[in-house]
Amino acid sequence: MNAQQLPDECVLRVLDYLWKEPRLHEFFERRSQHAHVYDQQRVHKVLWARSVAPMHVCRAWRQPSARRYFRTLVVDLRCQNAPLPDAAVLARHVLVLANSVQYDSLALSVKFLEAHTLGLCVFDSRDACPGVSHALASTLHSALPHLNSIWFQCMGSIGRFAQTVLEDLSARSSACVTAMHFESTESRSCVANVIRSHAHSLQFLSLGKVSGGVLSTLVVHKGKQLVYARLKRLLFAIPSNTHIYADVPEYTTSSFPQLEELYYDDAHSAGLPREEWFAPLFDVFLSHPTRLKYLTFPIVYNTQRCVSRDNCPELVGLRHIKCCWATGAWSSQQRESDSTRVLSAIASIPSLECYVHPSYIARLSRVPSDIMCTGLWRLDLYGWPLTVNNMCWVLRAFGRLQTLRVTLVQSEDVDDAWQPTSSVLKRLTVGSADAGLENQELGRLACMLELMPLLSRVSLYDQAYAFVSKAAATWTRDTRDLQITNNVSGLRSGQSFRSPLAQLTTAASANSPPSTSWYLIHPLLIDG
Repeated sequence: MNAQQLPDECVLRVLDYLWKEPRLHEFFERRSQHAHVYDQQRVHKVLWARSVAPMHVCRAWRQPSARRYFRTLVVDLRCQNAPLPDAAVLARHVLVLANSVQYDSLALSVKFLEAHTLGLCVFDSRDACPGVSHALASTLHSALPHLNSIWFQCMGSIGRFAQTVLEDLSARSSACVTAMHFESTESRSCVANVIRSHAHSLQFLSLGKVSGGVLSTLVVHKGKQLVYARLKRLLFAIPSNTHIYADVPEYTTSSFPQLEELYYDDAHSAGLPREEWFAPLFDVFLSHPTRLKYLTFPIVYNTQRCVSRDNCPELVGLRHIKCCWATGAWSSQQRESDSTRVLSAIASIPSLECYVHPSYIARLSRVPSDIMCTGLWRLDLYGWPLTVNNMCWVLRAFGRLQTLRVTLVQSEDVDDAWQPTSSVLKRLTVGSADAGLENQELGRLACMLELMPLLSRVSLYDQAYAFVSKAAATWTRDTRDLQITNNVSGLRSGQSFRSPLAQLTTAASANSPPSTSWYLIHPLLIDG
């Protein structure tokens, strides 16, 4: 068998390798927590920039190549387009850009008989021509007769044009609106009307920056609870000083029974959060047992509101952001610190694999004894003031940890019993608070690192970097694959420790300040 006789499956594998693009995969598979990934304009740029070189192949390869290349097609109706190639009829996903002033109807003069998904990106305008919306909906319906799914995105503020196009197209076809992406839904009641009308079919919803009032009306409208029966992923951001769900009553069932991913983006909020902002938010989304697997959410301390196996028994990834402290009779009666209560709660979730809590929290009052999440392999407690002994306990309790990020403080107990432990840890980041550790504690840290045979990347604050780099020269363990870097900008920042036994060690910068935004994730927590 020669190259021209390869089965189509082999040819397609070659093409998939050549055209592999993470943004396309994230967009169509909907497997990212970042709202901007679902911006169709980004996908359009990727598709337009694809190389056509793989199309210049022999006749035997050309047919499967065309089918794969034209599987996703971009059509910009805002400008005059060249005639579509004959192979365009093979498209299964058609992404359309349209505005409210005019459109090129000739660009959709062919019928896409194999297309089942329409990605409609609308640029709304106050200067919308009255007849354009109905004409556009009619043209789209004629070009895609077998449409069954619509992904809708409105650029800027949604207006009557975008609503009419979506309503008219939905009425003409049997297609369901399964995904919506907005840049901002703040103080726009018409957005809530559009979302509510498709609550039964939505699977993915990105609200952008949304006000508490609009978010409230998505859950309760005219005194009735709305249920998003198929919604799997929800992303939204709320500005500071917003009172959320002031008029939402308590229901016995959840409005999001199938929700698997919930992401709160705190990039737009500023200042210290308050209990009255986030406690009602928790009550709406997390007061009932959920099917959540991934959660990015603020946390309210000193209350009985916590994420545990009671409300999130299937949780795999949890990121706590924007911590706030509540006051009241319940909190004054608690003997445990916030950190102990939080760690006890997340340790009760058997399926948890990743936990990130980079904000400040009080010291541990005790270490929890019941650890259910034995599969946890990624842990970020960068805002937690832990002693070296606390870190030893973390490594023993979560025996499968591969990535750990902590802030170490000097132990207040000079007679603190210390038990070194071995670990399967591969990546470690250590920061410091105030004056850092004394030599005795630094010696304990260096001893711990020596007992970790799989450790390959260590990022330390400057004092610990100098101490451990010197101590590593006397270790008995093999350090040829070990990188030790300084994570504080300064004289030695970014310099890599070179083991006497190492032939080649590359420097890896770990400069990454603590962040509460899920747009910024420490590099060591990404490449697991």
